[in-house]
Amino acid sequence: MVLIVDDLLKLPFDLGLKVLQGIADDADAITLRTEQAVREQVLRTQMQFERGDLPEEEYRATMMQLRKRLNEVKGV
Repeated sequence: MVLIVDDLLKLPFDLGLKVLQGIADDADAITLRTEQAVREQVLRTQMQFERGDLPEEEYRATMMQLRKRLNEVKGV
């Protein structure tokens, strides 16, 4: 019985932490603050180019910016 009460009392805090972590992950992806976020954007850009949704000139410019950002994030 005590375990159930403990779980019920912790539930709002656990859910709040999960929501905040999700927001933080989304912010990292948008601002490209982590190496993983930059790599995911590289993959998305490559897929857009391969599908024909992105002109070659824009693809090259975007990839150049992403490579630069990746080096910044890695500290190179």
